[in-house]
Amino acid sequence: MPLSDLIAGNDVWYLTDAESMQEALGALVKTVDLPAGLDREALLDALLAREELASTAIGNGIAIPHVRRFGSESLQHDIVVVVYLFAPVDWKALDGIPVHTLFLVLAKDEASHLQLLAEIAHVASDESFVEFLKTMPERDALAERIRALQESSTEKS
Repeated sequence: MPLSDLIAGNDVWYLTDAESMQEALGALVKTVDLPAGLDREALLDALLAREELASTAIGNGIAIPHVRRFGSESLQHDIVVVVYLFAPVDWKALDGIPVHTLFLVLAKDEASHLQLLAEIAHVASDESFVEFLKTMPERDALAERIRALQESSTEKS
């Protein structure tokens, strides 16, 4: 399923009081809609362990918290949740820019996992899209903007 459709299928979230990467991930895992039976504590532990390996911040104020496996064998479909942080958080990004937007990725399989990471990295490399994210757009506007970027990219190739 295209990234724009996955985003259109979930609410966007706004975190107002996260002061650290750990607090942001904790609040994210606690509050977002996730499939019933998914172990939130195991997910949080896996996300934090992943961040210890290397930051999931990709630059320009964007991070893609993700894990390949956390007991997620029960996932029937891919999940992408967008979260805006009211106060940007240090995510140990290589460019040093604090993170203002998260794209949580939970994929049903390895191929989907890699495809989603690539799609998000691609749209996040567009400067006008990054500026658009800073306005904290609502779900439908965000999904439409991503769809337009993906279509434009397809036309160029």
